[in-house]
Amino acid sequence: MMRERFEQRLPAMSERIWKLPPIVLHNPDGEYVQLLLESRELFIAGFFYSCVAMCGIVGERLIKDMFREAVLIFKDGQPPFRPKSEAFDQLERVEVNGIIRFLNEAGLLDDAAKKAAEELVGLRNKYAHARGKEPEADAIKAVKWLHGLVEGTVSVFKSFEIKDGAFVRKAETGYS
Repeated sequence: MMRERFEQRLPAMSERIWKLPPIVLHNPDGEYVQLLLESRELFIAGFFYSCVAMCGIVGERLIKDMFREAVLIFKDGQPPFRPKSEAFDQLERVEVNGIIRFLNEAGLLDDAAKKAAEELVGLRNKYAHARGKEPEADAIKAVKWLHGLVEGTVSVFKSFEIKDGAFVRKAETGYS
């Protein structure tokens, strides 16, 4: 029965794989990578409801990890330091839209990535509470918004671009 179902779905799965945008990541070993791959696999397999939810989970992880990387503590004249993981763990239940706005206002998340993150959070919430109405169409949106967020956070294309056939660092990143 499972094999038969798989064989019936295989042609559609083969078509869906081409709908996914390519990804090139700064750190392909990051904790979020397995979740990102799973969200793509859910889309390919046609598990659209699950795909939307997983895309939202990956997006939230990217935002929270970006926040962790951005925070330094200045205390009593000591050199700045990053809080321990246990301190950040206390923020796991903080509503992610506030963190998105913080990162945007701090100049760490550009407007396009902010919009993608906010759209993704809203869509994920619909599906997490079983209110999704168009799973396939929404899965395509979720994948698109997730990849918009990836482009604005962990993609090499955040800091680099292809110019005249060469891979070069973007001027506006402030890097030399």
